[in-house]
Amino acid sequence: MSLSNATLAEITALHYGNMIFFEFWSYSLVCLGIIGHTLNIYVFTRPILRSNPCTRYFLAVTITGSFVTIFNVPLRLIQLMYPAYNPFGYSTASCKILSFIAMCARAYPSWFIALASTDRFLCSSTSATIRGWSSRRVATRAILVVTIIVPLFYFYVPIIFQNIETVTKCPLAQTTFPLFNGIWNLLIFSLGPSTVMLIFGLLTIQHVQQSGKRIVSQNIQVQNQTESITPAQQEQLKRQKTTDRQLLQMMLVQCVYFSLWSTPVSVLYIYTALRINVVPDALQLAKDSLFTNITGVLSGTSACTSFYVFTLSSRLFR
Repeated sequence: MSLSNATLAEITALHYGNMIFFEFWSYSLVCLGIIGHTLNIYVFTRPILRSNPCTRYFLAVTITGSFVTIFNVPLRLIQLMYPAYNPFGYSTASCKILSFIAMCARAYPSWFIALASTDRFLCSSTSATIRGWSSRRVATRAILVVTIIVPLFYFYVPIIFQNIETVTKCPLAQTTFPLFNGIWNLLIFSLGPSTVMLIFGLLTIQHVQQSGKRIVSQNIQVQNQTESITPAQQEQLKRQKTTDRQLLQMMLVQCVYFSLWSTPVSVLYIYTALRINVVPDALQLAKDSLFTNITGVLSGTSACTSFYVFTLSSRLFR
């Protein structure tokens, strides 16, 4: 059945808007990401922050976010804007390998933020034994473990992904086992890290509140002991408390930020799964393509713009 002029005009408008938005957003992410992550590395390697274990997690977020900026975003841009040079569509092998790398890279920053929230929980504990787990050595090992485990989460990608052709070859939302792909990404990329962030973030706030009550009740003791503490030691303790408080604030803001940007793409996967048996018309295909591309590029936004979130959420970082 032929399409009406109004429908053709709507399809053309959707396609044009799709291209403009994706191109503008992708170039913006690359520019902002390169600048922001460069500044992140400079800040997190300063002596005042280098010794803090939470900083190591933020540095891991920065490094993996840099990879998303210079790898994921440009490749997806080429895939959509220049389909003749689509690196994902060269072969089935390139589809599997590049999709696997891109999905792992996209998941790393959120899990490292989850580790940072865990570290703040450990650091704020009243137990000296638990606080001992907040150390640079533990942070290094935890980062290594997550670096190994995340690829295991996505080991199914090289197995089930195919170089199928919809609007582009090797699309982000695969129709092979779509329901599994959607639910798994919702758990691993969105709900999993967000849940860890939320749980340990709330527990950390509880620890901080309990610590505040203890400080009030111990004011007299502290005043009596002040004479035995040198001014240099008092200044060092004050700086340490300020650093911990600011890092906690940065972590909580990042938790919310990552959660907001990671959820839409998982919704896309589930939406694709639920409509697997539906035969869409040309207009619906254009709408689905717009939805797919918007959610896909938005999913990498948090990984590319962490510097600006850190800057807005913490005076220490500024």
